[in-house]
Amino acid sequence: MKSKRRYTKNDKVLVKSFAGPDVCVRLVKRYLPSKAEHKLGVEGWEAIIEDSKEVNKLRSHGVPYNKQEKPKVWVFDNQIIKRCH
Repeated sequence: MKSKRRYTKNDKVLVKSFAGPDVCVRLVKRYLPSKAEHKLGVEGWEAIIEDSKEVNKLRSHGVPYNKQEKPKVWVFDNQIIKRCH
């Protein structure tokens, strides 16, 4: 498995969602439990789904987002597939 540490803030990546479809998100903030105050949780990213087409993919699979919403999401490291353009 490739290291997920090569991704940086503002990278656009393709992720496997729990709802089914793969979606492209922009990484916003890295979370590392070792550097957190309480040392709890797992490594991952706070991210934003910026493209309305990606939001509509999730809506068609039952995720309750509004049409024009740019939702903030959590991305586990193992959900990242690759960079997208």
